[in-house]
Order: sequence, then structure tokens, then C-alpha cells
Amino acid sequence: MKSDIKTYNKHNYFRNTYAVYKEVNPADLPFSVWHYLSKSGSAYHYTKEGVYRKSNHWGRAAKCRWVLDIGDCLYVSKGRERIGYAGWTDFYENSESSKSYFVKVNFETKTVSYDHRSRDIRANSIYRSAKDTKKIIQKIKRLLETDSWSKYYDFENIELMREQLVLKLITTK
Repeated sequence: MKSDIKTYNKHNYFRNTYAVYKEVNPADLPFSVWHYLSKSGSAYHYTKEGVYRKSNHWGRAAKCRWVLDIGDCLYVSKGRERIGYAGWTDFYENSESSKSYFVKVNFETKTVSYDHRSRDIRANSIYRSAKDTKKIIQKIKRLLETDSWSKYYDFENIELMREQLVLKLITTK
């Protein structure tokens, strides 16, 4: 019986995939030589179980969406160089047109990120295409990071209003 689940390895993981890499302390690396250096400056080391990536850019990488789990949130940004590890089973197909992503918000830290539907532990999120997910995230960031929108609303508690508006964006198709 043929399985519909695609398996990934060092020969195909970089083709239209989504993955969450776990951050790794450089002092804890079990190797000293990187196997491949990309044109954009990222370095890769392959193992039988997965791949290490050293990069200063996370989020969109060519036709892939690779984010870094740094403990309290998923890191999607350009910035300082960080190292992450993902097992081959952590890769999922990334299709720009399919509804594969859902939005997550941490109201305490006022951060917003996205994840792949294959990793949705609640399995009741609203799934969107990559383009639509990006639009929702931009709207949510504006609500979380600014107060200029609040002049259009009558409310007593701005934080409660902010949370209600964000939740409405996340749960509306």
C-alpha cells in the first residue's frame, strides 16, 4: 500500500517545504564542518535524522517557509545569525495556494506567528493560504503594536478591545 505522506531527506527538503527548526546553541553542535553553503549565506549540516541550518534569515527561504522555534515564540525575521535543527519528519509540503496555515497570537508578549496545519494540536483553527495568512498577520501586528486604530472605537479597556479584535481576525474566514 502506497503512503500519501511525502518523506523528506537531504535531496528534497529544500523544495516547497514548511518546517519548524528548534534553536540550537552553537556550543552544543555535534560536528565542526558544514556540508553546504547556500548563495544567501546559510550553512547546512546533514545527519541521518535531519538537518542543521545556520542562517541570519528565517521565514521565507526561496519557495520554502522555515521558521525557528526559540522557546517562547516562532522566529520569523532577518537579524542575527541563529542555528536550528529539524528532523526529516518535521518537514511538510508548502503550497502557496492551498489553505495550509493558521495564525497564533501570544497576547502577553504581543507577538503573532503562523504554523502549518499539520502541527495544529487543536485541529479547529481557520486555515488560510500563505498570502492570506501574511495579510492577517500584518493586520494583527498593527493592532498589537499601535493604538492609532483605537480612535475609531468606543471602549473602556484598550487591551480587552485589542484582544477581541485580534480573535475576530483569527477566527473569521
